Amino acid sequence: MKTVGIIAEYNPFHKGHAYQLQEAKKLTGADYVIVVMSGSFVQRGLPALTDKYTRTEMALKGGADLVLELPGPYATGSAEDFAQGAVSLLDSLRCIDAVCFGSECGDLDCLFDYARLFEEEPEGYRQLFHSYLKKGFSFPAARSHAAEEYLNYTARILPCASSDSDCRYESEILLHPNNILGIEYCRALLRRKSHMVPVTLRRTSCGYHDLSMEGKLASATAIRNCILEEGLSEAVSRQLPADSFEILTRAYETRQLVTSEDFTSILFYRLLSMSREELADIQDVPLVLASRIKNCLFSYSSPSTFADELKSKQFTHTRITRALCHILLDLRQDNLDLLRNTGYPSYLRALGFRKSATPLLTAIKEKSAWPLLVKTADASKLLNPMSCSLFEKDVYATHIYEAVKVQHSNAPFITEYMRSPIILI
Repeated sequence: MKTVGIIAEYNPFHKGHAYQLQEAKKLTGADYVIVVMSGSFVQRGLPALTDKYTRTEMALKGGADLVLELPGPYATGSAEDFAQGAVSLLDSLRCIDAVCFGSECGDLDCLFDYARLFEEEPEGYRQLFHSYLKKGFSFPAARSHAAEEYLNYTARILPCASSDSDCRYESEILLHPNNILGIEYCRALLRRKSHMVPVTLRRTSCGYHDLSMEGKLASATAIRNCILEEGLSEAVSRQLPADSFEILTRAYETRQLVTSEDFTSILFYRLLSMSREELADIQDVPLVLASRIKNCLFSYSSPSTFADELKSKQFTHTRITRALCHILLDLRQDNLDLLRNTGYPSYLRALGFRKSATPLLTAIKEKSAWPLLVKTADASKLLNPMSCSLFEKDVYATHIYEAVKVQHSNAPFITEYMRSPIILI
């Protein structure tokens, strides 16, 4: 039995995702595809457009055999924490043969060059990196400039001239989000000395931030924007598999789509009720950012506009959005540090599976390092204290998400303890 793992958000599940599932099986000869998917909130610090069970149904009908939830501190973390958490979860299953991910460059050798650099951090690179930080560059910009300079002029056997394009690494590698995640997946595999084989598919669709709905495969960002601005138009229908469009239509017509603006009041209450020191205890919120938040607090009108106001040369818009998300969900930096130091432990929460994947579930129960959680009520019995605490954070996040969803959908509030996995027969 061969199995391939995919790490995803499916926000929403579109034709590009369906293509990846098909190609992942084809390239690896896998019998099953396991997807590790973000829950209620995603890596950029935003709520998912639809809830995790809706997205799980899309994934299963799109070709996935099993969908597992990626815990919140990882799902909403930096690219490094996102990748390390997801790869550690897949590795803990002990039945994954390969990991498939998309990248703009489609070149594993190139991605591993950067992965080894960031993992080993040679002295020359560290000096360059800190020099860019001292000049006021943000962390991503400083890392990108330092890596380019180090690999271009230091890591070559022969010195490179600045005009010699054939001798240089591509400077744009670290400008593309899927390349960055791909590097972090490779880095996680190196750190864990994992037996899982990496496979990357070159993205042939629009770029991650491209808002165009033209062409064969639009980005998830473009699709979300189109839905929020125009509704479920013909343009959206062309970009989604028929099953996904039908599922999304059901959510749309019952007013169950969610945006960051739905959390305006809840987040403002959290910001009002916390001191600067309490804010600085939150994941990815250093004291200087906590001070900036308190100083600008009374100009707050919504999460998105507040992030616009708070962003600076030091803190990118995405970094701010992620920090605000962590404040909303009460994710603490000391908890994340503990998880990092203990190898990114996790739990296996099954959000849904195909009935035909029963042999896969049996193998996971027999081999995995972590127990497979199917019923929420079993968490306290099956999970150790650290994993149970991690799981409780996800229950809390899901309940916050559900609370804002029911405000405009008039649907009953469904707790995590009332939920069952989506089972596709």
